[in-house]
Amino acid sequence: MSSAREDILGRLRRALAQQPPFPDQPRASYLPVTRLSPDEDLKARFIAECERVKGIVRVAPDEAAARDALRDLLAVRNARRVTMWDEAHIPLSGVAALLQDLGIARVQGDPADVAAADVGITGADWAIAATGTLVLSSGPGKPRMASLLPPIHIAVLTEDRIVPRLEDYIAAERTRQLGAFRRSSNVTLITGSSRTSDIEMHPVFGVHGPLELHVILIENLRAARG
Repeated sequence: MSSAREDILGRLRRALAQQPPFPDQPRASYLPVTRLSPDEDLKARFIAECERVKGIVRVAPDEAAARDALRDLLAVRNARRVTMWDEAHIPLSGVAALLQDLGIARVQGDPADVAAADVGITGADWAIAATGTLVLSSGPGKPRMASLLPPIHIAVLTEDRIVPRLEDYIAAERTRQLGAFRRSSNVTLITGSSRTSDIEMHPVFGVHGPLELHVILIENLRAARG
């Protein structure tokens, strides 16, 4: 005599034999999460999206203009202590000399010292045009704290590092055997200044990270260095 369990399983097997559980259907076409038109100006889209989430973008035609923009930012914010990535990872020469010229101390290492810095200066590995997002990988000479602890984050970006969508960045990393993920302790995606909402959904800025995000976007850097 078959048990109730075997009877139930038998019915299920007979039903499945008559009708496959997942009938063949044409696959839906893939739609990216974010949309761009084929002729989209990536620089303009990145700037618009970054500013939409309260980032501030300063466009510099060359390194000299970028240093001037950085000098102005530091002076206006009355920065006295700065933490930063090593210059080898920032696409702008002369940053350390600029700090020295302005009498600004560079602090590194200890989290308490870094948290007390007025400004954090970093480069950016990539930027996502569709969402105004910066991609930063951390590692030797690229401390994650520089972009997270100070109240003001200044990221230096070159125009050739702007890609259309997050999907394009991930696809490119796959062709490189996910090298950025393998080499880095973490990869951070930054979209605008830090923000959250209270229980009544009122936005609050700067609670979990920098209150201000500034991007210095350098145009045609490769051509200038030519």
